[in-house]
Amino acid sequence: MMGRNKRKLLVIGIDQAIPYLLRRFLKEGILPNIQHFADNGIIGEAYSSAPCDTPTNWTTIATGATTAVHGVTSFYMHLPGEALDLGMKYRSRTQLYQNCKAQYIWDVADTNKFKPFILNYPSGWPSIFKNGVMSLFTWPIPNSLPKMLIKSVIDTIIFDSKNNVTKNKIGKYLIDNIESISPELSVESQNHYRNNINIDLNKSEPENEIYDSLKITINHNGKSKVVKENEWSQWISININSDYGVLPSLFRIKPIKIDPNGKYIQLERSGVYNTKGWSVPESFGEKLVKYVFEYDLPKKREVEFMIYGKMKHFLEYARNESLSLVQAIDFAKKDMNWNVCFFHYHPLDTINHDLLAYLDKDSKVYSEKKEENALKNVQIAYRIVDEMVGELMKRCIDKDTITLFISDHGAIPIWKLANITKILTKAGLMDYRFVQSQQKYTINWNKTLAFPYMEPPFIWVNLKGRDPQGIVRKQEYETVRDQIIDALSSARDPETGAKVIEMALRKEEATYYGLNGERVGDVVYFLKPPYGVFDGILDALDASSLSSKEYNKPLTYDTKRFFGAHAYYTPETKFGNFSVSVPLIMNGNGIKKGAFLKKIINLTDIAPTLSYLLNIPKPEHAKGNILYDFLE
Repeated sequence: MMGRNKRKLLVIGIDQAIPYLLRRFLKEGILPNIQHFADNGIIGEAYSSAPCDTPTNWTTIATGATTAVHGVTSFYMHLPGEALDLGMKYRSRTQLYQNCKAQYIWDVADTNKFKPFILNYPSGWPSIFKNGVMSLFTWPIPNSLPKMLIKSVIDTIIFDSKNNVTKNKIGKYLIDNIESISPELSVESQNHYRNNINIDLNKSEPENEIYDSLKITINHNGKSKVVKENEWSQWISININSDYGVLPSLFRIKPIKIDPNGKYIQLERSGVYNTKGWSVPESFGEKLVKYVFEYDLPKKREVEFMIYGKMKHFLEYARNESLSLVQAIDFAKKDMNWNVCFFHYHPLDTINHDLLAYLDKDSKVYSEKKEENALKNVQIAYRIVDEMVGELMKRCIDKDTITLFISDHGAIPIWKLANITKILTKAGLMDYRFVQSQQKYTINWNKTLAFPYMEPPFIWVNLKGRDPQGIVRKQEYETVRDQIIDALSSARDPETGAKVIEMALRKEEATYYGLNGERVGDVVYFLKPPYGVFDGILDALDASSLSSKEYNKPLTYDTKRFFGAHAYYTPETKFGNFSVSVPLIMNGNGIKKGAFLKKIINLTDIAPTLSYLLNIPKPEHAKGNILYDFLE
């Protein structure tokens, strides 16, 4: 087979970069690094694979396969033989390596003696390499352990006259503090760790009788280190008991202010980081903690792409994340000398979900003031991406590196929601009963003919002999599918009379969109802008059980939380200036320079093209084409 060559590959994965916004900001001159990158490469546009969302399309990019082939169906996956609603209980299992049916390009690279480094990528976890590393970072994926157990803290320890400050009160305080902040965590073998790590006030010049530093002694090796004010200590190892078992963990401390008479110390403790269960091999996770983590990573959020708190703080965090990703990639370059790197950065997606409708003059929420504020924040987010690209160009890209700037999907503004469950219930295709003890409406499977998913936008016939609660006989299957399609196609907004569904079709008719596999619903539907289905409440996506509030919502209603969406539309959907398609820029030796590709390609074309450039076989299940138009 083909062998390796000198070429290296860096894939800069920017979630939900939007072609219109990228073109606009390039024209305005506020993205100088991306402009330089594009001037020396080729810029174009691509269609996503339906459903046009994160797990599906980062998988398509890395495999070259359609959704029907790789089977990664948005955030929720129904597997044949399971109860129709079971997949709704396991958000994001689509991102696990075991649930992808297609070969990843990095596996091909690994077997051809490349060294892959896959970082923060929403697909293929965990990939196990002979020569490479896969590591999670900020993006949450199931079947992994938390990285940060406890956030950082600044505290003051006061010593009273009864305490001898040289007897490890600081070390004991830190252990007690860890346990008091998170009662579910405890330091394993407490006496061992309390006696094994001594942290005491220190006098650099004993004759002066002035406390000016800390002395940290690790007893098992007898080594001590003196840490002065505003210096960080070395990393301190402890084992922590948790719901996940015993986790090897690290933290460090920094004395901010030491009272010269030894009466108190103001101390900063870093986050407490677990080093197990989020990188392969696990030893690399410890290296990232020690050499890269310089700020608190976020704790797990219910919805990965929602902003919790103020926009200003979100943007500060987004910049920290971008620079830390660069630092991790740069560190891995030096540590393992990768020559194939894929990574993913998500904050653009998050900010677009929050703000896009404020940028559309036709939206119900538009005002000039809101547009001004939203545009300012979106510009900052794109500038953060530009800064990240510039740092990567300086630190990680050389003349032998093929670099691809790519996104998984775009987005369009939304300001109304379509109630898919209400549509099917009104048509007699679903039935509920109120359960007093739960104060919820629960699906009555004995009278339910069809069950909807929203992410992905599929509807399943409750088929007897195939589905555990099935009641629809085989001879009724097509009739029920017709009823589903008729109900969706005839649904109209009571306020405006507008259709809310762009298209509803049998799955075998959706082959054009790559949606004819066994994990695809019996009916596929696409919404019509400006309608979406999700407004920040995950429970509302599970049609098997609804609160009274969700059950009684009308067929259409205004959004309150989310004002941009993408997963519910055809790949070619445009709405005003916005589109679901994605921008891409490719740069490197052998790639055309200063060119613009007029033809819109498909994301399935990426993996075959990168394989060609690396001189390795394309992934086994890739369906796309080699983009010869990109090449000199």
